[in-house]
Amino acid sequence: MLASVSVLSSVFAGHAIAADSEYGTFKEAKAMLARAVAAVRVDPLEATARFNHNDPEFRDRDLFVFCFNVQDGRFTAHEAMMTRDVRTFQDKNGTAYGQQMYNLATEGQISEITYMSSIPGLTEQVAKRAFITRIGDQVCGVSAYQFKATDQQ
Repeated sequence: MLASVSVLSSVFAGHAIAADSEYGTFKEAKAMLARAVAAVRVDPLEATARFNHNDPEFRDRDLFVFCFNVQDGRFTAHEAMMTRDVRTFQDKNGTAYGQQMYNLATEGQISEITYMSSIPGLTEQVAKRAFITRIGDQVCGVSAYQFKATDQQ
Protein backbone atom coordinates (compact mmCIF):
# COMPACT_ATOMS: atom_id res chain seq x y z
CA MET A 1 0.00 0.00 0.00
CA LEU A 2 2.79 2.44 0.90
CA ALA A 3 4.55 1.67 -2.37
CA SER A 4 1.45 2.53 -4.40
CA VAL A 5 1.07 5.83 -2.52
CA SER A 6 4.70 6.68 -3.35
CA VAL A 7 4.16 5.85 -7.02
CA LEU A 8 1.05 8.01 -7.16
CA SER A 9 2.84 10.85 -5.42
CA SER A 10 5.66 10.75 -7.95
CA VAL A 11 3.16 10.65 -10.84
CA PHE A 12 1.34 13.69 -9.49
CA ALA A 13 4.55 15.51 -8.62
CA GLY A 14 5.95 15.01 -12.10
CA HIS A 15 2.84 16.39 -13.72
CA ALA A 16 2.17 19.22 -11.29
CA ILE A 17 5.06 21.23 -12.73
CA ALA A 18 4.05 20.45 -16.29
CA ALA A 19 0.48 21.45 -15.48
CA ASP A 20 1.53 25.10 -15.28
CA SER A 21 2.24 25.25 -19.00
CA GLU A 22 0.94 22.07 -20.65
CA TYR A 23 -2.54 21.84 -19.17
CA GLY A 24 -5.44 24.22 -18.76
CA THR A 25 -6.79 25.24 -15.36
CA PHE A 26 -10.28 25.12 -13.92
CA LYS A 27 -10.49 28.90 -14.30
CA GLU A 28 -9.55 28.65 -17.99
CA ALA A 29 -12.03 25.81 -18.51
CA LYS A 30 -14.86 27.87 -17.00
CA ALA A 31 -13.92 30.88 -19.16
CA MET A 32 -13.92 28.71 -22.29
CA LEU A 33 -17.33 27.31 -21.32
CA ALA A 34 -18.70 30.84 -20.92
CA ARG A 35 -17.49 31.67 -24.46
CA ALA A 36 -19.05 28.45 -25.75
CA VAL A 37 -22.41 29.20 -24.13
CA ALA A 38 -22.43 32.67 -25.72
CA ALA A 39 -21.58 31.18 -29.14
CA VAL A 40 -24.31 28.51 -28.89
CA ARG A 41 -26.89 31.15 -27.94
CA VAL A 42 -26.01 33.21 -31.05
CA ASP A 43 -25.88 30.34 -33.59
CA PRO A 44 -25.90 26.72 -32.37
CA LEU A 45 -24.91 25.18 -35.72
CA GLU A 46 -22.02 27.57 -36.32
CA ALA A 47 -20.84 27.14 -32.72
CA THR A 48 -20.85 23.35 -33.02
CA ALA A 49 -18.89 23.56 -36.28
CA ARG A 50 -16.33 25.82 -34.59
CA PHE A 51 -16.00 23.41 -31.63
CA ASN A 52 -15.51 20.44 -33.98
CA HIS A 53 -12.89 22.24 -36.09
CA ASN A 54 -10.76 23.25 -33.08
CA ASP A 55 -11.31 26.98 -33.48
CA PRO A 56 -8.57 28.51 -31.26
CA GLU A 57 -11.22 30.33 -29.21
CA PHE A 58 -12.50 26.89 -28.16
CA ARG A 59 -9.26 24.89 -28.05
CA ASP A 60 -6.33 25.60 -25.72
CA ARG A 61 -3.78 22.87 -24.97
CA ASP A 62 -5.87 20.03 -23.45
CA LEU A 63 -9.01 22.17 -23.07
CA PHE A 64 -11.77 21.88 -25.65
CA VAL A 65 -15.54 22.24 -25.78
CA PHE A 66 -17.73 19.16 -25.95
CA CYS A 67 -21.50 19.10 -26.41
CA PHE A 68 -24.18 16.43 -26.49
CA ASN A 69 -27.84 16.37 -27.40
CA VAL A 70 -30.31 16.41 -24.51
CA GLN A 71 -32.72 14.17 -26.37
CA ASP A 72 -30.46 11.13 -26.86
CA GLY A 73 -27.16 11.93 -25.07
CA ARG A 74 -25.15 11.67 -28.30
CA PHE A 75 -22.16 13.96 -28.78
CA THR A 76 -22.59 16.72 -31.33
CA ALA A 77 -19.16 18.22 -30.56
CA HIS A 78 -16.14 16.28 -29.31
CA GLU A 79 -12.65 15.71 -30.63
CA ALA A 80 -12.94 11.91 -30.47
CA MET A 81 -16.39 10.74 -29.38
CA MET A 82 -18.78 12.02 -32.05
CA THR A 83 -22.20 10.33 -31.99
CA ARG A 84 -21.36 8.25 -28.88
CA ASP A 85 -23.86 8.37 -26.03
CA VAL A 86 -22.41 10.23 -23.03
CA ARG A 87 -24.67 8.22 -20.69
CA THR A 88 -22.53 5.11 -21.28
CA PHE A 89 -19.26 6.66 -20.04
CA GLN A 90 -17.68 5.30 -16.85
CA ASP A 91 -14.23 5.83 -15.38
CA LYS A 92 -11.84 3.12 -14.15
CA ASN A 93 -13.54 3.18 -10.73
CA GLY A 94 -16.95 2.49 -12.25
CA THR A 95 -18.21 6.04 -11.72
CA ALA A 96 -20.94 6.65 -14.29
CA TYR A 97 -19.79 10.22 -14.93
CA GLY A 98 -21.51 10.41 -18.32
CA GLN A 99 -24.90 9.70 -16.76
CA GLN A 100 -24.09 12.27 -14.07
CA MET A 101 -23.39 14.87 -16.76
CA TYR A 102 -26.64 14.00 -18.49
CA ASN A 103 -28.67 14.18 -15.26
CA LEU A 104 -27.10 17.28 -13.69
CA ALA A 105 -27.01 19.64 -16.68
CA THR A 106 -29.27 22.60 -15.96
CA GLU A 107 -29.98 25.70 -18.03
CA GLY A 108 -28.29 28.79 -16.56
CA GLN A 109 -26.23 26.82 -14.03
CA ILE A 110 -22.71 25.35 -14.18
CA SER A 111 -22.50 21.84 -12.71
CA GLU A 112 -19.22 20.10 -11.86
CA ILE A 113 -18.52 16.39 -12.25
CA THR A 114 -15.19 14.84 -11.19
CA TYR A 115 -13.98 11.57 -12.67
CA MET A 116 -10.74 9.70 -13.36
CA SER A 117 -9.18 10.09 -16.81
CA SER A 118 -5.98 9.12 -18.58
CA ILE A 119 -3.42 11.77 -19.34
CA PRO A 120 -2.95 11.80 -23.14
CA GLY A 121 -0.01 9.60 -24.10
CA LEU A 122 0.32 8.03 -20.63
CA THR A 123 -1.39 5.21 -18.78
CA GLU A 124 -1.67 7.06 -15.46
CA GLN A 125 -5.06 8.37 -14.50
CA VAL A 126 -5.78 11.50 -12.50
CA ALA A 127 -8.88 13.37 -11.48
CA LYS A 128 -10.50 15.46 -14.17
CA ARG A 129 -13.35 17.88 -13.56
CA ALA A 130 -16.00 18.67 -16.15
CA PHE A 131 -17.84 21.98 -16.01
CA ILE A 132 -21.15 21.61 -17.84
CA THR A 133 -24.35 23.50 -18.54
CA ARG A 134 -27.47 23.10 -20.64
CA ILE A 135 -28.16 25.51 -23.49
CA GLY A 136 -31.50 24.72 -25.11
CA ASP A 137 -31.32 21.18 -26.52
CA GLN A 138 -27.55 20.91 -25.98
CA VAL A 139 -25.37 20.26 -22.95
CA CYS A 140 -21.89 21.72 -23.36
CA GLY A 141 -18.85 21.47 -21.18
CA VAL A 142 -15.10 21.80 -20.79
CA SER A 143 -12.96 19.49 -18.61
CA ALA A 144 -9.63 20.15 -16.88
CA TYR A 145 -7.20 17.87 -15.06
CA GLN A 146 -6.57 18.14 -11.32
CA PHE A 147 -3.09 16.83 -10.58
CA LYS A 148 -3.01 17.16 -6.79
CA ALA A 149 -5.41 18.00 -3.99
CA THR A 150 -4.18 21.59 -3.68
CA ASP A 151 -4.43 22.36 -7.43
CA GLN A 152 -7.23 24.33 -8.98
CA GLN A 153 -9.00 25.48 -5.83
